[in-house]
Amino acid sequence: MEGTTIAWLLVAVALFSAIRIVSQFRGLSRKRKPVDWDEQFIQSLRKAGVNTFEEQPVDFFFTLPTRAACEQLAFVLRPDGYTLDIKEDPETGILSLHAQRSMRLVIPEMQAITARFTLLAEQHGGKYDNWAVARK
Repeated sequence: MEGTTIAWLLVAVALFSAIRIVSQFRGLSRKRKPVDWDEQFIQSLRKAGVNTFEEQPVDFFFTLPTRAACEQLAFVLRPDGYTLDIKEDPETGILSLHAQRSMRLVIPEMQAITARFTLLAEQHGGKYDNWAVARK
């Protein structure tokens, strides 16, 4: 009788373990795609009636540690057709580089720009703060 009880316990533990492994595997295979800010923002603009396939004035924002870093980044962006200005917050001394260019809002292109600008900002010791559609 005692051997039968132990056998049933082992079967129950094995069954529970198998169910656990399968559920973990299924959970891994169902992981959601990470939220992509560019894609969500463009979709929300479309829902709001913005024709993203027509050129829109787009603002890009960077926070950088020094004026020299701002000027170096501006030098990189200017040949790509961006108009640029640098502003300093008088209270904090934080420098902001603002770049603007008219362009179509195509998801893969905006994702590529975000990846490029994130890398450029990091290379200059700063941070890319994303983009917005400028008001016409």
